[in-house]
Amino acid sequence: MLMKRVVIIALLSIFTLTLSAQHPAKYWVEFKDKKDSPYSVDRPEEFLSPRAIEKRQRFNIPITEQDLPVNESYIKQLLAIDKSMVLFTKSKWLNGVTVYSEEEGIMDKILKLPFVSGAECTIIMDSEEDFDYPRASYAPPAKTTEVLKIETGEDLDYGYSYSQTNINRAQWLHRMGAHGEGMFIMVLDGGFENANEIPHFKALRDEGRLVGTRNFVQPGRSVFMEGTHGTMTLSCMAGYLEEEMMGTAPKATYFLAQTEDGRSENKIEEDNWVAAAELADSLGCDLINSSLGYYKFDDKSKSYTYKDIDGETSRASLAADIAVSKGIIVCVSAGNEGDDAWHYITCPADAKDILTVGGVDHQGKASSFSSYGPTSDNRIKPDAAAVGSLAVIARESGKTDLSYGTSFSSPILCGMTACLWQLFPQCSAYQIVHAVRLAGADYSHPDKQLGYGITNFVYAYNFLAQFDSNDDVTILPERAISKGGPIKLYYNSSKANPEFDIEVQLAGGNTGTFKNFKMKKSTGVVKVKLPKVPAGKNYAIALLKVTDHNFNTSFVCMVGILNK
Repeated sequence: MLMKRVVIIALLSIFTLTLSAQHPAKYWVEFKDKKDSPYSVDRPEEFLSPRAIEKRQRFNIPITEQDLPVNESYIKQLLAIDKSMVLFTKSKWLNGVTVYSEEEGIMDKILKLPFVSGAECTIIMDSEEDFDYPRASYAPPAKTTEVLKIETGEDLDYGYSYSQTNINRAQWLHRMGAHGEGMFIMVLDGGFENANEIPHFKALRDEGRLVGTRNFVQPGRSVFMEGTHGTMTLSCMAGYLEEEMMGTAPKATYFLAQTEDGRSENKIEEDNWVAAAELADSLGCDLINSSLGYYKFDDKSKSYTYKDIDGETSRASLAADIAVSKGIIVCVSAGNEGDDAWHYITCPADAKDILTVGGVDHQGKASSFSSYGPTSDNRIKPDAAAVGSLAVIARESGKTDLSYGTSFSSPILCGMTACLWQLFPQCSAYQIVHAVRLAGADYSHPDKQLGYGITNFVYAYNFLAQFDSNDDVTILPERAISKGGPIKLYYNSSKANPEFDIEVQLAGGNTGTFKNFKMKKSTGVVKVKLPKVPAGKNYAIALLKVTDHNFNTSFVCMVGILNK
């Protein structure tokens, strides 16, 4: 379900038919094992890209049987029981496939296969509705041209979108030189109409950072032909139009996957989601953004109850957590049900290790429509919050506009998270997610609607700066942004009398102060004077280098300084 208020309801009579009726349908078929697989965990290059393998090695992520492709012999035997059967998607993680069949009573035949552990009808269809359409493809340009030129340390041309960047303090990541360079994001959505033409994505296209597309709803059909929702969500991260808008990861690389079918609402869309997430893993993507959510289906017997919002019922939710275990950060919209009788988050927003994103307005107040947590097993959700009310987006017409929905909160935050990870490439997906949660304004007192609250990405930066420092001393500034003057630094050490140095230096400059601190308590507060913002500048970045004399190690945290 696209995160919007309009739901297209098909005729109820269609869904009162039994599974054995003479209607074509798609089925999820799950296998018992991967016996006699021709693939091996010792030869990952046969099913993972070099980028994906490098990521596994960098983060010490083992390649296991879960990564092996589905048994092709099982698939061939399955397809052989019905001449009308067509294979749509495969899931190596959940060890199953989606197939299309027109045969009456096919479910009984499927379940009799000795290697099948279960099957489910996921959508009843009109005959050949997913086969009769024009085909189209997309390829990146052979020659690239730099369209968006960014100078490190200079402010971007945010246009109307400055406020939705500033509320999370993500412009400070941009000022540190992180705009998404080298980060690979897959966007799962319902179609990206005209994203191959409108000016907001000219830089993305011409610079060769739109590297591919895949339509999981109607394989082979262009994702650019219909469906405006994906165009809008993509613009929150990748869009740029001079003096009008700037996405939160304007220099990242993107792959577009259409998994949502706007014609109906059925469980097949979750299986499309799973297949796309697995493709993201195979390609070596760093992040996934999904502004999609499921709980109510056209076949009401398959709809979820609140009890099912536990991260372990929906196949999409299971796949989302598996994706994180493979080194991918997954950002998902919380949902737009906050005003409804069902006011909870949806699936896969209930997954355990992802970033579920709630919506706020430009003043930081919760959007009334933003869905509530916690999950049914009482985990805090959402994990973060970003602008969802009056979010600046690009429409398929090429117009910069405003819109509502956590559909936009999620990609806004996803782009910011990509920039954060760019600055800490040694940190794992789990560490980045943890830092984003810790940096929430409500982390110490989460509520039901916004969970951990609005993420301050300067705080997230400072948390990550200390993850891998092996330091005994932890130091966090009182404020992420200062107007100059002394600031308080809160320190915590296991030593009774810690001793540490703090060097304050402007980023890109050589001015600063250096102080030695010998403390009488293991925890407390010290004050440090910040340098002045250079003449003619509106801001400066102060880097606080903390050196622990007990272990002779150091880390660098950040404070933004505004010109008085």
